[in-house]
Amino acid sequence: MDPYDIVTSDYKLRLRRDLEELQMDLAKATSANAYSWIKKGNITKELAKDSTRILDLGCGWGRELVRLKNAVGIDICLPFLRAAKNYTNNDVILASTTFLPFKEDVFDFLVMSEVIEHLDEQERAMREAVRVLQNQGRIAIQTPNSQYTRQKVVAERYGHVHEFNPKELFRFLSHFGFRDLQRFGSTIPYIPSGNRFSAYNENNVFFGLWKLADKLCPLKWDIIVSARLKKTQNLEKAS
Repeated sequence: MDPYDIVTSDYKLRLRRDLEELQMDLAKATSANAYSWIKKGNITKELAKDSTRILDLGCGWGRELVRLKNAVGIDICLPFLRAAKNYTNNDVILASTTFLPFKEDVFDFLVMSEVIEHLDEQERAMREAVRVLQNQGRIAIQTPNSQYTRQKVVAERYGHVHEFNPKELFRFLSHFGFRDLQRFGSTIPYIPSGNRFSAYNENNVFFGLWKLADKLCPLKWDIIVSARLKKTQNLEKAS
């Protein structure tokens, strides 16, 4: 996906849907896409509420970052970072998740929202996350549930390298020293942008039925996991 398709020449967001995703009131969502992202972003905001120094890994144009206080966002896409600065006062840095420009034990909370599935070097990125996260610091990680996406629904278009199912994600995080893992629900699927049926997301009838289905029989399309890091001397060798 070309990042310039999402932002204008002055790095403002082009689409109403994208702007809606930045605010926190579900009642103001007019599309399934925005409703889903608002709900997930608000879960992250609640998980991070008591944190004093937050790192948003792969912050993009700021969907999660706008909800966070005392945060810094990193991303490898400069247009997204420039767009994020139009909507948040938090600092942003051009950097890779596999080589973070921070000292050890800097942050007490890390956010990875729809990022891990895009990475070629997932273990290396997690080692870097552990390095900059304080002992007993927490992570909130959000990623598609491969039980439903089957590595096909969104992966091919959006550059997903590897998607996790819940058990696999729990094992992955536990391997790096994360404990007290808790899973939180997200929402049922919206139709990914680029799909020929994606216009239905903004159809009032479809959107109304979509919200009703979410209440009656929620399908956990995304995995959202909160965990606490317990650093040990042997962790680096184990990873």
